[in-house]
Amino acid sequence: MSYIYYVILSVTLYSFASLIRKKVSDHGAHLNYIYTILFQLLGGVSVFAFSLMFGFGSEYSGYWSTLEPYFIWKMLLAGVLWFGSTLVTFKALNYISASKFSVIETLSPITSMVFAFMLLGESITMLQAGGIVLILMSVFMVTYDRKDKFTRFSGGELLAVAASMISGLALVNDKGIYENLALAPTLVILFLLPGVIAIIAKPRELKKITNVLNKESLIYLLSMSTIWGCAAIFYYKAIVVSHSVSLVVSLGQLSTIITVLLGLVILKEYENWGVKIAAGILSFIGLIVISI
Repeated sequence: MSYIYYVILSVTLYSFASLIRKKVSDHGAHLNYIYTILFQLLGGVSVFAFSLMFGFGSEYSGYWSTLEPYFIWKMLLAGVLWFGSTLVTFKALNYISASKFSVIETLSPITSMVFAFMLLGESITMLQAGGIVLILMSVFMVTYDRKDKFTRFSGGELLAVAASMISGLALVNDKGIYENLALAPTLVILFLLPGVIAIIAKPRELKKITNVLNKESLIYLLSMSTIWGCAAIFYYKAIVVSHSVSLVVSLGQLSTIITVLLGLVILKEYENWGVKIAAGILSFIGLIVISI
């Protein structure tokens, strides 16, 4: 049962990292791009360090010989998609709370299922369809406007939906990569690659790095990247120890409700807190159902 401890550590760390990500985004929308670059690069270094620390060093041996051209192209696509998802996420968090984003973010697995159905021919069961309905209900709950009495999306909420859709497509693309390649080195590459692509696309953004070297923002950024990398390795460790991907994925959905609760306690996101908690619970149930 040791895998349960790894899952709990992973989701708790991920939830804390999500709160820190909100604090990072609060330092200014003009820094979203450089934050995206630094998060991806620092996250890659963190994943590499923790993978060695937790016994996955052997996966790096002979790894490059397994990289066929097909996987290289898929990795490049993954780099573009994860870069887009991270950047849009930072933009969304300029406008909405971390707790609201965590609920809207649950649209990502729905997007993955739809794309997998359309592109890979995977089926969607009636039980999974029920889970999708629960998740959609939770998203509508946190975006409901009491004054207008109807559900509508603000600019920040639309950005959150866009980030979730991009990450959902990225997850479908990643599936074929992780099924055939060693996970630890692949995870390192898919952390670093979006940052490298972002630098190539806009090298002038590197000039803004001096704007994030003040004590507070640097501490937040380093903490977020380190915690995220550690959470990713704990999650992988849980899968290896349990030998059950579906079970670990199901338990991993706890991060949504944990983020909502931590957002209430730590970030004092009191607005519509009852609705957010209810939506978090509903989305958690929906995520469990679609991962069965």
